[in-house]
Amino acid sequence: MTADLPAGIDLSRHRDLEGRGFGQWLKRGFVVLLALFILAGLLNFFGQSSTTSTARSARASLTVMAPPRVRGGLVYQATFQIHAISAIGNPVLVLDRGWFDQTTVNTLEPQPLGETSDANQVKLRFAPLRAGRTLLVHLDLQANPTNLGSHATGVALKDGPRRLVSVDRSQFDFP
Repeated sequence: MTADLPAGIDLSRHRDLEGRGFGQWLKRGFVVLLALFILAGLLNFFGQSSTTSTARSARASLTVMAPPRVRGGLVYQATFQIHAISAIGNPVLVLDRGWFDQTTVNTLEPQPLGETSDANQVKLRFAPLRAGRTLLVHLDLQANPTNLGSHATGVALKDGPRRLVSVDRSQFDFP
């Protein structure tokens, strides 16, 4: 039987894979880890799917639709729905710093009448809202791949200096 084998072929090594048991298990383990990583992505473990958070008061309601987890490089949208139960003369949307840390802002629609910021918040001032009216604000963002960890991404609605309603939330950024 050995006469039929090409030169340099050792049946125990090349066919029966003797001495390579650990390597085979290492390959199988890598394939299992890769499959688990892909499955985690398909089950939205790494983000992208939006969640909705709503807060109401006697004067207004605020709904925030945004993903609680994002991965580096992801382009995503946050939508803020402001519904005026009674008239709001000077609506100001206040966004925590976590919305903008290591994140690129691509688009903000509609454009606010004014923008200000301090060390921890960005304030967007919009036109007055009559009772029963709804304002939708869309913020398109891209997560920086070097951004990692949890960030406070709370949102508040004010009428001038007076806070009407707020939504406390956080966002986790994967590299």
